[in-house]
Amino acid sequence: MKISDYLQKENCITDLKASTKQEAIIEIADKLYSCGKVIDKERFIHDVLRREELGSTGIGHKVAIPHSPTEGVGGFVIGFGRSIGGIDFDSIDADKVNLIFLMGTNPGELGLYLRLLAKLSKLLNDENFRRELIAAENADEAVSIFKRYEM
Repeated sequence: MKISDYLQKENCITDLKASTKQEAIIEIADKLYSCGKVIDKERFIHDVLRREELGSTGIGHKVAIPHSPTEGVGGFVIGFGRSIGGIDFDSIDADKVNLIFLMGTNPGELGLYLRLLAKLSKLLNDENFRRELIAAENADEAVSIFKRYEM
């Protein structure tokens, strides 16, 4: 099981238009919904934003992983958004975020969700991986970077 098994180019936005945390979550959720990955978009967004109220998912190093268990999805979903200018995500290092990974799972899939969240976190600890994702020119390239680093 790999992140790249779930993250397809159709789930990626390499030129986010959003300028706020909430706008970014909504923009990526819209993309996941349009790809058929989300059952109830409003519920999904609500649950992720409610989770953000508990504490920012801006983990530092220009990365945020907004996520939540939710009945708004049928299984595990992940979307990727890149903001060139960066978005204030109330990150632990107070830096703006360029890489945003929006994740959700049906509560019945929590084990898979936690394993994939751990794998994503491990990948994001690699500075070269982050740098390549920030420089990716399009969604195809972003997904191929994942595949290369997951080997």
